[in-house]
Amino acid sequence: PLSGDSARARSNCSGKAQTAATAQSIYTIKSNGSNIATVTFAAAGTVPTISVTDATLAAGEVITVHAPASIDATLADFTVLMKE
Repeated sequence: PLSGDSARARSNCSGKAQTAATAQSIYTIKSNGSNIATVTFAAAGTVPTISVTDATLAAGEVITVHAPASIDATLADFTVLMKE
């Protein structure tokens, strides 16, 4: 399970963008339609803040990443790693 504990989330989840956003960009990560995390890139930032809710994921379960309604044209080539 993913833990909403902020210290654990900071140590177990990470991300990096190759090109920074011009403005703050918040992505939502969902499992079965429910929010399980948010990935926030600050303006000019390349390392996001990742907030995780308590969630249990089954092996092989598909999660989806949802972009903000207004997409920052400069944020590019980012990855996010989430592990329990």
